[in-house]
Amino acid sequence: MNIFRTSLFAAATAVLLSACAGNPSATQAVASGQPARPAGGHGTDAFLGSYDTHRDGVVTRAEFDAIRVQRFRSADKNGDGVLSEDEYVAEFEGRLKRQYFDEGRQPDKAYENSIKQAHVRYGIVNRARDGKFTATEDAAIADKTFKGLDTNNDGSVSKADPQRPPQARGDSVD
Repeated sequence: MNIFRTSLFAAATAVLLSACAGNPSATQAVASGQPARPAGGHGTDAFLGSYDTHRDGVVTRAEFDAIRVQRFRSADKNGDGVLSEDEYVAEFEGRLKRQYFDEGRQPDKAYENSIKQAHVRYGIVNRARDGKFTATEDAAIADKTFKGLDTNNDGSVSKADPQRPPQARGDSVD
């Protein structure tokens, strides 16, 4: 539990520092103490839950990118600029544990399956298949994900964006 709290503190600190560096409104969102939820998923609802730091029903590209960068940096425990499979899965598991804790749930079969799926996702996102998931690979996924959900091309994602069928969305694997 101590490692979990230390990791959570480190992640929160990274978000706050990133937000302070470039976006005053992001600083306010971080200070509100409302972490993005859920840990993962597909479609607009999961996306809004994961990336809407202002809790206003809209995810701007800046909000989205700030969280993606923060997650990547906090997951890179050895500071080498890339994520191993263990680092990638541990970052996801940390978010999943927090979600379960906040919902008053104990890890269950769905939790175990989500962790197994994180290992599968790593094999997909690490396009070079070299065991080094790079920030460039993450940025490419982020770009495809955001563009796939910003169907009205206004630079933000909200429920106002008409949903495409799942096969046409190019859903994120994260």
